[in-house]
Amino acid sequence: MTTKIRLALAGAAVAFGCAGVAEAINLSVPAINGDTSRTQLGDGTGVIVGILDSGVDDTHPALTGNDSQGNPRLVAEGNFVPTEPANTGDDVHGHGTWVSSVVLGNDPNGNFLGMATDARFVNARVLNNNNGFNTGSWVENGVGFAISQGADVLNLSLNFFANASNGNQELDEMLDWAAQTQGISVAVCAGNISQAQNNDPRVRSPGSAYHGVSVGLTDFDFDQVASGSSIAFTQDGRMKPDVVAPGTSITMANDDHETQADYTSASGCSFATPHVAGLMAQMIDAGRTNQLSTSPLVIKSTLMNAASKDVLDKQGNPWDGASTRRPLDTHSGAGQIDGAATAIQYLAGEHGEGMVPAIGWDLGEVDPLDSVEYEIDTTLVNDSMLTATLTWFRDVTRIDRGAQGLDAADIFTSEELNDLDLLLLEDGVPVAVSDSLVDNVEHIYHQVSPQKTYTLRVEGVDVDLDGRQFSLAWSALAVPEPGAAGLALIAALALTRRRGALRRAA
Repeated sequence: MTTKIRLALAGAAVAFGCAGVAEAINLSVPAINGDTSRTQLGDGTGVIVGILDSGVDDTHPALTGNDSQGNPRLVAEGNFVPTEPANTGDDVHGHGTWVSSVVLGNDPNGNFLGMATDARFVNARVLNNNNGFNTGSWVENGVGFAISQGADVLNLSLNFFANASNGNQELDEMLDWAAQTQGISVAVCAGNISQAQNNDPRVRSPGSAYHGVSVGLTDFDFDQVASGSSIAFTQDGRMKPDVVAPGTSITMANDDHETQADYTSASGCSFATPHVAGLMAQMIDAGRTNQLSTSPLVIKSTLMNAASKDVLDKQGNPWDGASTRRPLDTHSGAGQIDGAATAIQYLAGEHGEGMVPAIGWDLGEVDPLDSVEYEIDTTLVNDSMLTATLTWFRDVTRIDRGAQGLDAADIFTSEELNDLDLLLLEDGVPVAVSDSLVDNVEHIYHQVSPQKTYTLRVEGVDVDLDGRQFSLAWSALAVPEPGAAGLALIAALALTRRRGALRRAA
């Protein structure tokens, strides 16, 4: 039986004349401080992003040419739509070119800059000229190709129509395997309700993958979840999306630039997702430069922990989450991504268990029926909020059955999810708990007092005998606005991390 599948695009593209472009195209990236993080984290130099989409017009001025190191921005391209074998990767629809420009567009005139303007890309064409795919194997083969070409990040701005989103589809398991075993960070679209089967609002595959960062979209003003954004829960009751990002009226590179305007505008989850993929590329650039872990666990926990809670749900209600067995907001996840806060969070560096500063992260391990504790060794700001995000992998195994390496012929099998809990202790007494039985993310958002001592505890409730790796990110700082104060804090945190590294080396 053939399953009809479509990608997550809502709304028609409308071309702008050149006079209207300069005013419109620089809204979404600065709205999430992506320009600030580009300066502090990096512009994606040396990072390769796999674009799983309708193809990419690599002749567009914002996507063509070489990176700052003299390498072609286009790493490789391939067509995985067997019904259109003559196409070598050209974008005959436009969607993939739009998405690519949000991730890494670098307009030579400086009018439009994507998130990671120096990143390179793999063009894996998995959507046909109607912007859909007839079987998940097209996408799986494209994923295998992107990984074989060195992709560090994958962007999937597409969804299945079916609401069977329990994380155990072959594509979901393939993406989880790629994150766990290949160290690849994955940004995936949560979905558009208008595209959902029977108007089901729940997040759909591959947005239901455990290890990917599932992305919903905010509205035109970037301060409220858009009415068409898919929301929690997945079919098996997990909290998705993980975050939200701008996705309404986003101006992007036009694949028909030869005969029309250079830029066009569209709305949908498809265009929120590449904001996250671009931020991931920035982080990996910074991680490699500063010898920080670029594990997908660390990327996910720090990116989520830095998300802004200053975003409303569809009904105009404030962020609401982090209660027992419900670690995230049902509409916005951890909140809207914030590049400046992510730079501060990630550059704060790794700090092992024991006494830790007010902001940082750890890539640790917990044994079965044991716990790991982090005591915040800093006087906290009165009435500030402590935010903490815990992530870990579920195990996925692969049997190679294909002749082309990693591809749709392979068999992926997921194991039962290990159970970790996250607790916040105030003077030794638990005051906040995130202990979902089904999620591989736990999240706490709790008001703290400078007169108290706070400790974060990771508990291995039900983990393998050899322990379970996790990443924990925390922040009890009132993150400053971008500018001199914010940059000074980033510099101070980076200096502290470097001094710590020197002490360890000595």
